[in-house]
Parts: sequence; C-alpha cells; structure tokens
Amino acid sequence: MRSTGQRGELLVAEKLIANGWSVAHPLSDSSPFDLLVAKGDRFLRLQIKATLEQHHYPNKSPHYHFGTSKGFGLKKKYSKGEADFFICVALDSLQFWIIPHKEIKTFTIKIYDVEGRWTKFEDAWKILEYDF
Repeated sequence: MRSTGQRGELLVAEKLIANGWSVAHPLSDSSPFDLLVAKGDRFLRLQIKATLEQHHYPNKSPHYHFGTSKGFGLKKKYSKGEADFFICVALDSLQFWIIPHKEIKTFTIKIYDVEGRWTKFEDAWKILEYDF
C-alpha cells in the first residue's frame, strides 16, 4: 500500500533531519531509491521498507516482515548501485533498522523480538556515517 511506504519515508526523513542530514525525495517513482541523503561530503541512496504491524501466525513467533526486492510479479534484488542502505520501519512500534546493502541476501527479511541477526541494526543511525 502506497500510504504505508509514504509514512515510512516521512518518519525516516524526520529522524535523518534531526540528526543533521539533508534529505531529498526523487521527483519520479522510477528511481531505485526512496531518499537521497547528504551530510558533509557523504551522499547515500536509501531504500525505505515499511510494515504496518507485527505478523502473528499460529505456532510461529511474532515478527516483522519486510520485502527487500523490487518489482511486481518477478522480483529482483536491488544492486549496490541502486541503494546503499535499507531502512526498515515498523509503523506500529516506531522501530527502525538501518541495514547496509551488503547484508541483504534474500528477497524478504523477518525481524523477531528476540536477539537475532538484525538486532545490531536497530536504531543504528550512526552506521550511515561510515563505509560498509
């Protein structure tokens, strides 16, 4: 749903601006990134992925589910030249995960409440300032 994505983009933009980043939004929907950000001489392309709420399935741990691919039908991965970081946003809890492109290996990621692979990226805004 487009409004879910827009909400995620606006929340991320607010966080970035509060941390001294300049934020630009592409003028067309054909751009492979959602936000272009700059701080000093550092420029980054960000792909924002948002979800409304945790998924609760029988016999499964609650988790957030984020699609990290592009396209409808035939999915494709984003190339390194298209996005430097993915920022995943849980709209119900206002949680953020800042994940370098190289860490995304699958078309979807699931983030659970327990300690796991993605824990180190929660609210890791500072990693945007370093090379990965």
